[in-house]
Amino acid sequence: MQLSIRRAERKKQQKRLKILTLQWHVTRAKLVAASSIMAALVFVVTASFSLYIPETRGYFNFGEAAVYASAFVLPPLWAAFAGGVGSMLADVTLGYYYYAPATLIVKGCEAYVASLLLRRRPRAASRVAGFATSIAPPALLAALGALFYTGRAEATLALPASPVTSTLAWEMSSAVWFAVAASLAAYSAYVSLRRPEAGWTAAALVAAGLVMVTGYFLYEQLVLGVAALAEVPFNLMQVLVGVSTALLAERRLSRLALDAAKG
Repeated sequence: MQLSIRRAERKKQQKRLKILTLQWHVTRAKLVAASSIMAALVFVVTASFSLYIPETRGYFNFGEAAVYASAFVLPPLWAAFAGGVGSMLADVTLGYYYYAPATLIVKGCEAYVASLLLRRRPRAASRVAGFATSIAPPALLAALGALFYTGRAEATLALPASPVTSTLAWEMSSAVWFAVAASLAAYSAYVSLRRPEAGWTAAALVAAGLVMVTGYFLYEQLVLGVAALAEVPFNLMQVLVGVSTALLAERRLSRLALDAAKG
């Protein structure tokens, strides 16, 4: 009698182990597929728009928005893969190969930190703190834009790995930056008052962005030997544009989140 009971229990345990193993493989397959897709998204978004910075031989881009999107969707290590590899491939494709090694590490760390902090969101959040944190990025966006991004501007639009390119030129005034920042601030304030945890999202992404800014500054200063300080405003602007975009799409991105623990 006891022997038959043990056999039944052993069969149950084996069945549970098979189910857990199958779930693990399904989860891994989802993560591999999702991280590959997000890496491709980071590559396309980064390489499609570039603004050359002569002082550092680098370029301004909108890649941070896709890096932060990968942080919402993927667990930390997988987000690091998507952010690092996708951004590095963009550097190589656009001819900024001397930035590729640093980009792999710096953007990978940025995505890792963002994903980690987003998944450690506190349960209780202050509305006042959330409101202040949410409107800080638009305010900084207006300040940096008015200080460093006014006057005649030129940018290159291109499909990655395609000979088809287009150069746009326009006059950028501080009024445009204030109008954009005011719109983003109004939306951020509305969201933060309805969902106080949005403040944590903004703070987490800004913290991750500072990792990127610091990493590139050290690489440019110590390895490339260029005027690293000249690119800091551009990198900060990339962070602020990325944070603002991520806040607009936060709810939808959060619904797509894949976590190894959940499967």
